[in-house]
Amino acid sequence: MSKRTIIDIIIGIAVLLLGWSIGNKWQICQFELELKVNIVDAISLIATIIIGIYIARILQKEVQDKRIEKDMYLAKISAIEELREEIENIFQCNNGIDVDYKHIVSLEHRIRTKRNVIFKHLLGNSHGKIKQQLEEYDNQLKEYFKDLRNYLTQTNASNVVKKDIEIQKDIAKYSKERTTLILSNLNTIDDELFEVKVLINKI
Repeated sequence: MSKRTIIDIIIGIAVLLLGWSIGNKWQICQFELELKVNIVDAISLIATIIIGIYIARILQKEVQDKRIEKDMYLAKISAIEELREEIENIFQCNNGIDVDYKHIVSLEHRIRTKRNVIFKHLLGNSHGKIKQQLEEYDNQLKEYFKDLRNYLTQTNASNVVKKDIEIQKDIAKYSKERTTLILSNLNTIDDELFEVKVLINKI
């Protein structure tokens, strides 16, 4: 039992005793009011107060634990958003030209791995309608991340004159069309992640 709970109980008992002592012999003019306290009722009242305080503390702790759990999920989502933003900044600043290909592939792998981990935990700890909605977002994001991987790594046939991705010494040059697809895909992922964060707060 926490120190705060003990203090609340002591205050409650003190108030009861003070009320009893004042009301036990209270005189107004010539009228005497006598307060008779049933010991069983008094004990029952005190027990009720203690139980009420105890239950309030338990509920408060549950709320705090739930908030901590949500914050952990949201922090994981934020980590995914940071990686997504890093990829986006690379393509916006460079216009898809002179991109460190190994770095981009590494970012794509990390963002996909983090997505898989967070949804594994989310789906394992949710129920009912919330779980159903999370499963829908999971399936949608799987497709968006699959598209992102393809946009970042797959190019057209070798006999095509103008390739979507040209790589020389691990430096990649993406076509304007491919760069547009990547940025559009990243924007869609950002919107979906926001919706997931809103849903997490409803758990």
